[in-house]
Amino acid sequence: MPEIAIDRSRCTACGACVALCTGRVFRMGPGGAEVVAPQECWLCGHCVAVCPADAVLHSAYPLEDCPPLEADRLPSPEALVLALRARRSARVFQDRPVPREVVRELLEVGRWAPSASNAQPVDWLAFDDPARIAALSAQTVAVLAHTARLLRNPLVRLLLRLTVGAEQVKKGMESVPDFERLAQRHAQGEDPIFFRAPVLLIAHVPRDDYFAREDATYAAYNVMLAAARRGLGTCHIGYFTVALSRSRALREALGLPPDRRAVIPMVLGYLRYRFHRLPSRRAPEVVWKPGD
Repeated sequence: MPEIAIDRSRCTACGACVALCTGRVFRMGPGGAEVVAPQECWLCGHCVAVCPADAVLHSAYPLEDCPPLEADRLPSPEALVLALRARRSARVFQDRPVPREVVRELLEVGRWAPSASNAQPVDWLAFDDPARIAALSAQTVAVLAHTARLLRNPLVRLLLRLTVGAEQVKKGMESVPDFERLAQRHAQGEDPIFFRAPVLLIAHVPRDDYFAREDATYAAYNVMLAAARRGLGTCHIGYFTVALSRSRALREALGLPPDRRAVIPMVLGYLRYRFHRLPSRRAPEVVWKPGD
């Protein structure tokens, strides 16, 4: 349980900490905010971040670790949108290693992503040994090629229709040509999974955390955006996720403990080519539901 107190000499009785605290740690008293239930703290840090007078004293968030927010240093709305549009998935990289310190700095940015109940469940595996990455790529291709062969078997498809349903079998068959093409490209000397990227990052989370995959997605996108501003490219590797779901041997090759699961694999490297335009995207359909 954290130690939380209010500096009475500073509290302005604005009520912000009381209003924002999901755990109902605070209440308003006659002299300002009071701490009534520190055991209910979610460790979100809202109370420290919102207090205009630095009156909230929180053992998990000492003020020296929580720098003031300098609003004038934030990007403008236009600059933020431009950065979001400029990020692209990259599959062609320079033959150049990424310093581990740079990787650590990028993963640090992932810390600031939101997580359900402020659980902060995301940790990372980082691979920068080309031989190890190539071995994981070959293993992934083998798993997907084996899956394709199984789905090509009429008896296996019949059994799957009875167990997982015809719709799932149909979706699986749609992927068979893609899996077979990956195997062909790998046999020709390509790396169709990780594209010979110098770094492979894999976000992993507690196996029993219901919301953790979403938390990892937010953290990974933070990393992707930060990487783009440093001349680095990233790409989420969905085929590896598919192979992980189908192969215990591949999961064991990662060396994760039994209570953790890999959820977001992504490659990282210096871009070989720069992008010069901002392609368009489909405008989402927005339906406003009328009130009753």
